[in-house]
Amino acid sequence: MAKNAKSDIAAKKAFAAELGKRGFSDIRITRTPCDIRAVRRGRIHRFEIKYTNQRERYFGAATLTEWEAALDSPNFFWFVIATHLGGEWKFDEYTPAQFMALSYIPPFKIFFNVPVKRNPNGIPRTKTAITLTRARLEQMSVLYARFRKS
Repeated sequence: MAKNAKSDIAAKKAFAAELGKRGFSDIRITRTPCDIRAVRRGRIHRFEIKYTNQRERYFGAATLTEWEAALDSPNFFWFVIATHLGGEWKFDEYTPAQFMALSYIPPFKIFFNVPVKRNPNGIPRTKTAITLTRARLEQMSVLYARFRKS
């Protein structure tokens, strides 16, 4: 099986080890609402790991779910840019406010999942997928137009 060069699994493990060195305990690699949950001084801290092998600039994305978690606990949440260059891990950590200043909202993207051969049984969907309807599309258009005006 080919190794996915963009996989962030190694980055998560390396940052979890780093947190252990910093005195965090109960360190867990999780799936949602962020990548790592750890405890220090009785407080739960959350970390969203974004891995890149880029050397100059990293273009990526954070989900709305990740941002909701960040805003829910902004003093205990960090976005972490992980790089592995020259055999060493480097971690740049940002508070939600700092990361927000580096982020923007592009025109909304609507995903589709079309079978190559027509499937009369329908399209398998994820648990979190929301079906596109005309009303939802119109609401998204209105909201994005409001964002552009502000």
